[in-house]
Amino acid sequence: MPSYFPIFLNLEDRRCLVIGGNRMAAEKAMSLHACGARVTVAAAAIVDELAESVMLGQVNWIHRDYQAGDLKGYFLAVAAPDDRSINAAIFREAEERGVLFNALDDPPHCQFIFPSVHRQGDLVVAISTAGIAPALAVRLRQRFGVELGPEYAAFLRLASEYRGDITAQLPDFARRRELWYRIVDSEIVELLKSGRALEARDVFENLLHAEGIQCESVTAAS
Repeated sequence: MPSYFPIFLNLEDRRCLVIGGNRMAAEKAMSLHACGARVTVAAAAIVDELAESVMLGQVNWIHRDYQAGDLKGYFLAVAAPDDRSINAAIFREAEERGVLFNALDDPPHCQFIFPSVHRQGDLVVAISTAGIAPALAVRLRQRFGVELGPEYAAFLRLASEYRGDITAQLPDFARRRELWYRIVDSEIVELLKSGRALEARDVFENLLHAEGIQCESVTAAS
């Protein structure tokens, strides 16, 4: 198996093509849409979930199966056709056009693979087994889903309020890194987990004040 390089892509306003209209195609189309991509589906028929997304204007639909040349102008393409024999042809076109390509459950025709993902707000944990045992990745994701709860999303929302002040008022990278570790290693997450959001904010601000940082952006917003 290849050694995959883990990366998070910014798909905001990027054109992405999903080939196929079944449930697997619907799942990938909606996950791409959720990341801000401009998604088009090419399929002669689509499942109800996709049809609803088309009606809502979330996904565009080409009312036919894949044809050579369909990948032109796309940044990324995913193939989940009922007839997997066309994957090789789509893969060749993707290689020729420089389009990132994944054929679901068909590793020889993939330039990248989809990890199993756990999300809590801006926290994203992606797990891969390099396509060897996806079920293990799912089980690990479920375990992280229990361990990494909504308090982590709340922590990141809180951190985003102060990040600008920290960067502006503490330009030294080494000191800034040490401060962030003190913040992360503090009791803030546990306070958020127990519903004590105001106390969590107090701890956050006290750590900033100890470093001489004034919370100007929060003061201005309140």
